[in-house]
Parts: sequence; structure tokens; C-alpha cells
Amino acid sequence: MITNLPGKLLKRKLSELNSALFFAEGDSLFKLPNHLVTEMEINEDDEIRFVIPKPVQDIEAFDKEFPVRLEFFKKGIAYRLKVQGKGEIVEDKIEMEKWLLASADRQEKAKREQVIMIKVMVKYVDYTGNISQSSFPSRLKSQLTEWLFSSKSASVSV
Repeated sequence: MITNLPGKLLKRKLSELNSALFFAEGDSLFKLPNHLVTEMEINEDDEIRFVIPKPVQDIEAFDKEFPVRLEFFKKGIAYRLKVQGKGEIVEDKIEMEKWLLASADRQEKAKREQVIMIKVMVKYVDYTGNISQSSFPSRLKSQLTEWLFSSKSASVSV
């Protein structure tokens, strides 16, 4: 298990996997439904943004902030990522429009069904898999190993 992956490495790994199961966690009476997320973006602040179908319940019934777990995977890839953090329902229509305008696929999805935007502030990353079997270049492997074993903030478990 590897935690606290650097931003650029996290972005690359998440874009390689490009699909995740979204779980809204917590003790709230109303939780957003689990959903398969296939299109997302990661900004400079390591926030992951994506849309999910709008639930049938009134959106005001849900907590605006809640714990989130995203499990990234892809068949044939020798690793998985589990991201935990704080999720937030984005209610800013301008921010939502800006996100939708970045892709024709996003615009089509929004035309077919009502969606809400979720923003996840990444707090914890669990990398599981064999680094040597993944698509790491050998230079990156040595940099990652050096970073992991010289940094106090990273932890590795076998």
C-alpha cells in the first residue's frame, strides 16, 4: 500500500484507470447513491470533479459535504487505487457549465439526464498492486522508491 502519491503521479494513474466506483459514506439519513464514474477531471489542487445522475430526492435533503471513497480500477491493469476524502455537492451553476463545456460527451450526458457535480478533496490514497507490472518507466520507479523511503509523510505496508 502506498499513500500520499505526488499530484502528477496521482493524475497520471487516475487517467490511466479512468473509471471509479463512487461511494458517499457517513452517517447521514440520505446518502447519494453509489455510482460508476467514467469521466472526471483532476485540477491543480488535487480535487477530483465529476458528475453523477441527480437523485430523485430533493437535493436539499443531502448533506452538502460528506466523506467519500472512490475505487479506481481497470481490467488488465495490475494496480488499483482507493481514494478517500471529503466530497462536496457543487451548486455553482457557472462552475458546472464550465466543466460541461470542456467536452462534447459531457454536454451530451447533461442533455440526456439531469446531473449534479461532485468535488472530492483527496485526503488519502491507497495504491495496491505491483509497480513492476504496471507501466512505470524504470526511472520513475527509482524516483518513486526514493521518494517513498526518504519522505516522512509516506507509508508503505507489505
